[in-house]
Parts: sequence; C-alpha cells; structure tokens
Amino acid sequence: MNEEKSFHIGKSYINLAIAENELQGEKEEKLGQAQHKATIISTYEEIYGSKTTIDVKNIFEKCKDQTKKMLILGRAGIGKSTSCRYVTYQWAKGELWFKYQLVILIRLRLLTTSRYPPGRKYKPIDLVEKEYFPCDDLSQEDRRHFKDQCDKDQVLWLLDGYDEFVQNIPEQLKDVLDYICKTQHHILTSRPYAIALSYDVKLEITGFTNDNIAKYAQQFFDQIKYNLKDASSESQKLLNFLKSNASIWGVAHIPVNLELICSLWSNMDSSQTKILTMT
Repeated sequence: MNEEKSFHIGKSYINLAIAENELQGEKEEKLGQAQHKATIISTYEEIYGSKTTIDVKNIFEKCKDQTKKMLILGRAGIGKSTSCRYVTYQWAKGELWFKYQLVILIRLRLLTTSRYPPGRKYKPIDLVEKEYFPCDDLSQEDRRHFKDQCDKDQVLWLLDGYDEFVQNIPEQLKDVLDYICKTQHHILTSRPYAIALSYDVKLEITGFTNDNIAKYAQQFFDQIKYNLKDASSESQKLLNFLKSNASIWGVAHIPVNLELICSLWSNMDSSQTKILTMT
C-alpha cells in the first residue's frame, strides 16, 4: 500500500450495499450460469446495479432474538473487514449502537496456536487481553467488570474472517469461540463458502452501488488534491472512462478494485488511458 495515499477511514469510507442473503443468492446463481462476456456484464449490472443500501445502524432490527446474532457474507475484496473497522470507529465516536458498552473487533485469522499456546483453557477476556493489551496484564477487577458487562448484554463482538479460520481452528480455542457464538451478541463475517453455521439473520455485502462509485472517486481525489494537479477534474475523467468500458465499470463495484483503479489513474497521464484494460 502506498502510505502517501492511506486515508483515515472516517474520511474515505463509503457505505456498502447490503442485501438479504436469500435474495442475493438467487441472483448470484444466475451470474454463475452466464457463459458469454456480454451476458455476464448484463447480468452483473442487473444484480449489482440495483442494490438497496441498508443503513448499518438498523441491521439489528432484523434480529428477533434477545441475543443479537448475525452472519454477514461477502466475497474477497468486497469490504467485510473495512466495514468492521468502520462500524467500530463509528461506535467509538458514539454514533451508533448506543446500548453496547464495548464493541470488540477480533480478526479471527490472528487466533493461531503460536499466539494462543495449548495447555490452558481460554476465556473471552483472554482474547481481549491478547488482542488489545499485549503488553499488559488485566487486573482481576478488570476481568470481573468485563464478565459483568457480558452477562448484562453490553458487549458486541465483531468476528471477522471466519473463512480464513474455520479450517485451522486451534483445539484450545474451540470452546471459547463456541461460547461467544452461542451466548454473546455478535456479527460474524465470512466469504460465502465454508459456512456450516446456522444463522437466522444473514446479510451479504455486495459492494458499491453506482452512486457509491462516483462518491468514492470524488473523495479519493479530494484527499490528494494538493499532490495532483486538477484532482477534481481527474475524478470526473475517471468516471467517464469507467462508464465507457462495461467490463471495468462492472469490476469497479468491488471496493478493492476501485481503490486500485483510482490509484493507478492518479499515477498516470490520463491521455494514455485508452490503453487501460482489464489486464
């Protein structure tokens, strides 16, 4: 990543479209069955060009149980981890999910045997201590206070990247993860495959809407306007180019792809963009 173009998440995040998984699954199956490029592009636009954005503040309204549990799916690069970081940031600013005293983001791929050696029984507080206070030991008072918060439903866990974790879950961590998933308020994110868990509420991150693409491009170039001549006009030139090329416009709905496209565009002479292709 180019450090000069690393932006604060509060200034660069764009809301992603989130679809109810059952409906989205039917549409994605159609995309998978498409054989020809033109058909694929047409199908892509049908699926991803008419997304409905669900405000993240309201996603728990779909959870009917007292303990809120939700599975959020999305393919690689679609924005699952970024969304987790963003909602954690928004909670810390006091802008959503006021009922929770703590929102804890756990990157599941970091829960490895080398970091959590066998030979002991781990508790939820041990995950918090290891991931957030690696150089300190929490006091017994801290541990009791945390358990009290969990017992009073004041803690929300964001468990990110189940697909990177499920095939190699350390035996010594299975009980604590099972406890969190069964008894604690949580959101679990994963790619669509490798999910054998049962969730009543499933949503899917489907990437950017057409309007999101324009907004992201504008924000990207606004933040480098002091390093790029005519940054605002470059944003519009990029949008015009994307819309003129159906293939690139399609992949630009995936956030990581659009970030790469914007970075490439900002580093090249726009007069040469006729040679920019999918490859």
